Amino acid sequence: MRERARVGPWRLVLAAMVGLCLLTPARAAGQQGLGAEIAPGEVERLFEAFGLVQPQDALQLSNEHFPRFVAALNALEELRRERERTRRQLLVTARRLATQVGTADAVLEEHLEHLDAHARESRTLLRAAQETLDAVLDPRQRIRYRFFEQRMERRKLELVMQARGGRGDTSPRRPRAPNPQRRTRPDRP
Repeated sequence: MRERARVGPWRLVLAAMVGLCLLTPARAAGQQGLGAEIAPGEVERLFEAFGLVQPQDALQLSNEHFPRFVAALNALEELRRERERTRRQLLVTARRLATQVGTADAVLEEHLEHLDAHARESRTLLRAAQETLDAVLDPRQRIRYRFFEQRMERRKLELVMQARGGRGDTSPRRPRAPNPQRRTRPDRP
């Protein structure tokens, strides 16, 4: 039977810091509820920090193995953020070019090619970073990590939606008016 890894003091400090970050905005504002506590962008950053603390138990990583995993995970997450940030910038430029009067089609084609090249390069770089992370884990840990990542992403989206929905908006939601243009399924009225 595998012996459970001890919790290192640095891990407890990190968990305490994440907890304090989650509680501090609520105390400063004197409000309750997640939406009043934190902005959606802050939820994502704090959740990433929280995601660094949780995998040791979820993946059953030893204290010796954990720092290599964290280094590979940090590299992957930073690459994801950087590539997404660049993609968004390219899309903003594409929108600006497409809405400008007089932009030549050749300019638009060139920018689309640049966008496609960025997407191809991103896939290659992200695949390599994922392979680096996978190299740190055994096959069972890799499977556990895939499920862990899925659970964390789902939870992060739930928290972001709560934060967006709870931003001082206490009025009841109005039902949408029916749209006569919308097609209904034959099995439903």
